[in-house]
Amino acid sequence: MWCLPQIVLILILGPGPARPPLERSGRLDYPAIREASGLVASRQHPGIFWVHNDSGNIPALYAVRRDGSLVREYLVKVPNIDWEDIAIDDAGHLYLGEIGNNDGRLPVRAIHRLVEPDPSQPHEGPLAVESSSYYRFPPRARFDAESLVLDQGRAVVVAKAFDGEDARLWAIPLDPPAPLWKPVLPESIGRLPGFREPATGADLSRDGRLLAVCGPNVARVYQRDGKGAWEVVATVRFRADDVESIAWDGLDLTLAGENRTLYRIPEEGWRQARSGLERGSR
Repeated sequence: MWCLPQIVLILILGPGPARPPLERSGRLDYPAIREASGLVASRQHPGIFWVHNDSGNIPALYAVRRDGSLVREYLVKVPNIDWEDIAIDDAGHLYLGEIGNNDGRLPVRAIHRLVEPDPSQPHEGPLAVESSSYYRFPPRARFDAESLVLDQGRAVVVAKAFDGEDARLWAIPLDPPAPLWKPVLPESIGRLPGFREPATGADLSRDGRLLAVCGPNVARVYQRDGKGAWEVVATVRFRADDVESIAWDGLDLTLAGENRTLYRIPEEGWRQARSGLERGSR
């Protein structure tokens, strides 16, 4: 219980410094996890997150706990040319986003679907890819992307913006999967208002209502308006070592940085920014 001197001090001095919006929650200490380019929470195994590295690393998935400790490592039977993000569905599938395109050099990109393994069990040999959906770029619209979500049965990627304009969203159909010899053209489905930084990660809440997108030093939460477009409801700025990925954990957010640190933005933290006022930490 509060005593009278404490109440008097609070009234005189105020409630004290605001809680920083970004909290350190763990560290990815397993040496093979060099750059957590993709991060998503399991929907079948509570408390488990799936992590993968960026290009230049072995094709592997890592099951980790909330504090970053390793549960299990799985090789995947597909090259990691430029894996940038990972998404999940409610049917027990993971989606690896082979969506990176530095300098616009790659004419065809892909989304790989595989069955989510049980992290409590080892797996004999590399995980098989169930299907791969390939896409090519529209004329004069080749883009780089590091953010992938699964929305209404199709993959949606957030193109990295470098021109000061709002980030653009592109949709890729997954059913039936387009083969390598006949890649599909992605469909432009709008923009993310206010997201002018390079988007480095994204995740859609399980109910599909909230979209979280991060950049190196910012996270924004969006919700759909009455016409189905995304409107920003929260902006949280922070100082961290280049954040590469973001994932919903219930209504909290977990983020991973290039220095292997895991961060957390609790629901309270981003909801306090719903008014549109940006919160920042120093």
